[in-house]
Amino acid sequence: MRIDCHHSEDGTPVLRIAGRLDFSGRDEFAAWIERFLHQVTGREVHVNCSELDYLDSSGLGMLLILRDRALRLGCSVALLNCNATILAVLNTVQFGRLFRVA
Repeated sequence: MRIDCHHSEDGTPVLRIAGRLDFSGRDEFAAWIERFLHQVTGREVHVNCSELDYLDSSGLGMLLILRDRALRLGCSVALLNCNATILAVLNTVQFGRLFRVA
């Protein structure tokens, strides 16, 4: 798993996840969440999933933790640029009810 963060042109915080989001990356992801959410000033945060190859139940749980912490700051989370495989997983577990998914 590779993670980085930046701001889009409109200032929205973007967390980019590449590779596998699974149990083996839970500690690294948790550390990134803390750093990432300290930068949040708007109403929404974006997770760029364009390079996300694999997502298991632990990865889904990590996304829920991100969502819960963002909600405490008054922000929603958008999962963007998902490939067909990742979209299928997110749709199966109905994450569209909790996140903006595209």
